[in-house]
Amino acid sequence: MRRALAIVAAAAGLISAACGGTEGAETTTAEQPAVAAVPTFVGADGVESRIEDTSRIVTLSGDLTEAVFELGLGASVVATDVTTIYPPEATQLPIVGVGRFLTAEGVLRESPTLVLGDTQTSPPEAIAQIRSAGVPVVIFDVPTGFDALYAKARAIGEVLGVPDEGERLAQRLEDAISGAVAEAPALNPAPSVAFIYSRGPDVMLLFGEGMTTQPVIEAAGGKDAGVAAGVTGTVNVTPEALVAAAPDVIVTTSEGLDALGGVGGMLAIPGFAETPAGRSGRILAYPEGDFLTFGPRIADSLGAFIADLRNAMDQ
Repeated sequence: MRRALAIVAAAAGLISAACGGTEGAETTTAEQPAVAAVPTFVGADGVESRIEDTSRIVTLSGDLTEAVFELGLGASVVATDVTTIYPPEATQLPIVGVGRFLTAEGVLRESPTLVLGDTQTSPPEAIAQIRSAGVPVVIFDVPTGFDALYAKARAIGEVLGVPDEGERLAQRLEDAISGAVAEAPALNPAPSVAFIYSRGPDVMLLFGEGMTTQPVIEAAGGKDAGVAAGVTGTVNVTPEALVAAAPDVIVTTSEGLDALGGVGGMLAIPGFAETPAGRSGRILAYPEGDFLTFGPRIADSLGAFIADLRNAMDQ
């Protein structure tokens, strides 16, 4: 066991961590943050979990993996889901499958002491099965705005017993995002930006209200074309709807664009070439794990997008 939480009764009522060596001895290093025991935590699904051991963590989304590593507990992560692409050492860990199509067997095979998921983790039956095996599963909200992202960083810190580290992560995120936004040009009028998720011509989705792409587009000085078209969540792209949305810029994933055969392949799909973005060639593509993983690296993605959007509109 790399690490276990222990509540040590003392006259002053202090909580200390048992980390490897003599029980009750507190160790504080850059790699091993001081741990405060968290008896219970109520997740976004309303379930209260008792968290006593963070020595073997399974993360079920890429942003959760990145947050755990940022908080200094990366050595305790024993498995992830397929959406984890960062940090590099996390990509070498066993993969338990896809968090949105979870199997309890795949998770339990890694003997976890704690499982971290979000409101997109499913099915509920798999989560219940893991819990019935005595393993706490903590479910977090999927943030759709920057304030919710900061709150999530703090919540993960609480769950892992490192609330001070969680607070510091939230502040780092806020400072980095504020710095990136300060570099955003005042685009007038604000360009209409459509985020299209694709895995090939058979999977084409327009993102809208409530998706993590919305705050990124708006922070960069753009107007979310999906939101303006009244889309909540995602809808299938149709030529008529795309032409009606009339985006000035189309953003997609580099994986999706590759699956379409590049920009030429995308513009060959009915509707795309008829948009202002298609006519001007304003197609921006980013790795899915960067633009869609709303986590510790989002400020870097936002900064890159701000620069690219400025350059695209200058063409």
